[in-house]
Amino acid sequence: MKRPLLCACLLFLLSAAMIIYISGPPDECYREGNVTVKGTVEKKELKKDLKVFYLKDVGIAGEDTQTENKECGLICYTDGFMPPVGAKVTVRGSIRLYSPATNPGEFDMRRYYLCLGYGGRLDVDSWELAGIRYSAWKEGLWELRCSLGELYDKMLGEDDSAVMKAMVLGDKGDLSAELKDLYRANGISHILAISGLHISILGMGLYKLLRKSGVRVLPAAAAAVFIMVNYAVLTGAGTSTVRAVMMFSLMAVADVERRSYDLPTALGLSAATAVMGNPYILLTSSFWLSYSAVAGVAVFGPALWGELRADDKRIRKLLQGFGASVAVSIFTMPLILDFYYEIPVYSVLLNLIVIPLMSILMVAGLIMLPVGMIWLPAGVAAGLPVHLILRLYSFLCESVSKLPGHTYIAGAPPLWKMILVYAVFFILIFADKRLIKRLFKLKRDVEDLKLCIVKLCVCFFAVALLLVNFRGEFKLTMLDVGQGDGFCIETKKLNIMIDGGSTSKDKLMQYQLKPFLKYEGIGRVDLWFVTHPDTDHLSGLMDMLKDEDCEIKIGAIVLPDAKGAEEDFHELISLARGKDIDVFYNSAGKKLEFDDLGVLCLHPAAGYDCEDVNEYSQILEIVSPAGFSGIFTGDATVESEAALLNSPVLSMLSKPSGGYDILKLGHHGSHTSSSQEFLDLISPRIVLVSCGADNPYGHPHKEVMERTAGMGCAVYRTDHDGCITIRAAGGRYEVSSFCR
Repeated sequence: MKRPLLCACLLFLLSAAMIIYISGPPDECYREGNVTVKGTVEKKELKKDLKVFYLKDVGIAGEDTQTENKECGLICYTDGFMPPVGAKVTVRGSIRLYSPATNPGEFDMRRYYLCLGYGGRLDVDSWELAGIRYSAWKEGLWELRCSLGELYDKMLGEDDSAVMKAMVLGDKGDLSAELKDLYRANGISHILAISGLHISILGMGLYKLLRKSGVRVLPAAAAAVFIMVNYAVLTGAGTSTVRAVMMFSLMAVADVERRSYDLPTALGLSAATAVMGNPYILLTSSFWLSYSAVAGVAVFGPALWGELRADDKRIRKLLQGFGASVAVSIFTMPLILDFYYEIPVYSVLLNLIVIPLMSILMVAGLIMLPVGMIWLPAGVAAGLPVHLILRLYSFLCESVSKLPGHTYIAGAPPLWKMILVYAVFFILIFADKRLIKRLFKLKRDVEDLKLCIVKLCVCFFAVALLLVNFRGEFKLTMLDVGQGDGFCIETKKLNIMIDGGSTSKDKLMQYQLKPFLKYEGIGRVDLWFVTHPDTDHLSGLMDMLKDEDCEIKIGAIVLPDAKGAEEDFHELISLARGKDIDVFYNSAGKKLEFDDLGVLCLHPAAGYDCEDVNEYSQILEIVSPAGFSGIFTGDATVESEAALLNSPVLSMLSKPSGGYDILKLGHHGSHTSSSQEFLDLISPRIVLVSCGADNPYGHPHKEVMERTAGMGCAVYRTDHDGCITIRAAGGRYEVSSFCR
């Protein structure tokens, strides 16, 4: 058997992954409230406005024993002094649990921190040392990190200093959200992580320097590994850093033992060791992206391009650089889609420039530090290459962002696609040349270039499968937007939104709306209905219109045709027209007919006059041949319902036998809506309520819930059930909830 150790590591990783995916993340360790805890300071961080220290081995004060899960730590936030690393402390404050995801595509902060071993956030009121011991070694590294960060601040501008602190020191606290988004959207955010490049430049550079200075192999390797381990601790010991240091250490051991260094085996052994340390790391994106990127270069790339040769040195280097970039992009694409739901189309070409310059950037950033310590102006001068390269990076990213189709939103691939695509990749990796020729019925004497082209075509077909989004006949999603409304309707040909706002979630667009649309593979919303101008129905849409770089396109916005609506929607209309988005007005009796959907406006009548904007809220009937019928009411009031009940538009209602499938209760279930007469007209089977957990208005109101219960309606509420999804096909529908 070739590479028996690698095979054993892969078998272990596969077994561990299956167990972890079945069992899920760790259980919660804490409850919210004021507490006094004891623990050990594991590490510290500086953020823009706060200071953070991490507690491990946490126990609740007053209890005889520690909590059952001793690995479940706390992340402590303070604006004052922080205790030294390694110290045992008693901390008083308030525990808050991190928010779970309640919508598809939303980042699950609670799950993420539980997988890293932290059960919640502790807002510190006070702390005191529980002993005099602490780790002078780790505290010294922390102080060194702070000093080096301050030196970068003095030598570079705010933005460039933030990037170099992230690249060299692993400190991302000062990075602006705009810069992180710019790098991520263009597929170069990897430069902000401590990676194998850093370790190879530092570790191998030091090792070779020691060897050339006459130091023997063992002392040189031991010194280089020791310094790299300290560097990993100094930078926060992120996943990619730990991987790179472990692989470098194995390479040093191989050199000491005069054995050949096998990169795939080192990669597998590093991954297995990391998983043994924390099995739940298998549920984090950082683990998979870090290891798959190296596997793409070291394993998949040679399998894809191994037959290609070039006599000219320059051509050979060009082929190697382009081949590595393509191999990494292809091999990591399923994972990138699974975690981010989109791909930066031009990232392969962009990285051909970015990656080679990283070595120069890294070396220049390292040289600045000792030079700046000796004489600050000299350090500033040494930073000129840093400024130029980072300016070039920003220029390239901004230029590429303006190119047509620079981001492709494909949506989250189903598991069966992921398995199938990686099965194809592994066949290409492990199958020998003769087997591949037999599989694809190639002649034995086929040229190596043609064989590479065949392999590349196979990869492109596999990737194409990932990018194709198979859509059902009809899908309705009631998003959990807190105290507000947000509905998405998807058919084979259409994407429609109804409202999209909240008064309880400040960054609805960033954390809920955009992630959901990307998760669904929606790059364009054809029609966006806004029922009325209250903030809790349009705040997310407004932010989307204000975002100059928003990847989600909007075809048209549909507003209610009521007296004063144009003035009430003045800002929204101005923003929409600034982006060349059509704005239409809807009134009772207007019907939009599509191949797989019909939308009828039931209210308001054209020019409807009222004092309360809730009263002119659009009421829509939506019917699909797939077997769905529903009424959507926005914040319509009993007065709106009365106007509808006395309107000639009633004759246009579909009136399905047995009543409508869905009624979205007006005004979040308030008693100001959903009169008995209106409920009798609709006769819904299912009632949907969009409201925030523990909202101050008491929505939904008791009397409304009693009326719907009396009619035998099934009730789904976002404050209890999270996001609700309804799929319809062939005259049947099914309901599922994204539970809290």
